[in-house]
Amino acid sequence: MNKILICILLATAAFSAGINQARAQSKENVTYPNAVIPGLGGPVTVYAGIYKPRGNGPFPAVMVLHGCGGTDYHHKAWAERLVSWGYVALVPDSFISRGYKNICTQTTVVTPEMRVSDIIGGAEYLASLPYVAKDKIGLIGFSHGGWTIMKAVQDRYQLKAFGIRGAVAYYPYCNPKQDTKISIPLLILIGEDDSWTPAPLCRELQAYEALKSAAPTEMVFYPGTYHSFDRPERITEVDGWSVGGGVKKHKIGGNPTATEDAFKRTKAFFEKVLAADNN
Repeated sequence: MNKILICILLATAAFSAGINQARAQSKENVTYPNAVIPGLGGPVTVYAGIYKPRGNGPFPAVMVLHGCGGTDYHHKAWAERLVSWGYVALVPDSFISRGYKNICTQTTVVTPEMRVSDIIGGAEYLASLPYVAKDKIGLIGFSHGGWTIMKAVQDRYQLKAFGIRGAVAYYPYCNPKQDTKISIPLLILIGEDDSWTPAPLCRELQAYEALKSAAPTEMVFYPGTYHSFDRPERITEVDGWSVGGGVKKHKIGGNPTATEDAFKRTKAFFEKVLAADNN
């Protein structure tokens, strides 16, 4: 076989592989009803994107919970990453569904507890899909979405009853006095120099005696790292809500070393908690 023909065949194979890879996932815009929880608002139609690996499944699924700026390319990239790992990814937009876009300077107009209703409704929606393993659902959240996870994993919501087996919170707001009754495995990933959702609060929670009897909880603190460290943007300052009250400037931006480690830990975590034999 001559060299020209070999090159043509190799190029064709590469092109076909690219097409197959593109077909290996699909994205659909969907809606589902939230779960009405007494005291946390009325019924809401939640707008979401759902991403699916190639094949019939059933696949485990992971819900991607956005930060205070709403959904953007970052959450789409995470959904596609999760699909490449073999998961269905559901990306609900908890703000657009309630008439908001960005709440970074007023983070309680949509509270984390309100978003718990979106999580439970999302789990019920995923369970209705034939290609989803309804008892193998995980959560991943960023900033306000991570804060939402800190509330959702508390035992009052009994997430296991909805097939939710574990959660990963990227740079969440930890409340050492309220977030101690963790009911499912939890991984927290946060920068040591995060001023928006301060790492010392998570450290204080980590030291709390009650956590020793809670579900497995791991926390990783990255030195020299700010909020939103898994985004590719350079370090910058933005206005945002402050733990001490009011609005202040916070440094945010990517840390490639921390990001690489966080990706590996996230992948390993979901492989463990959503494993086929994990009931």
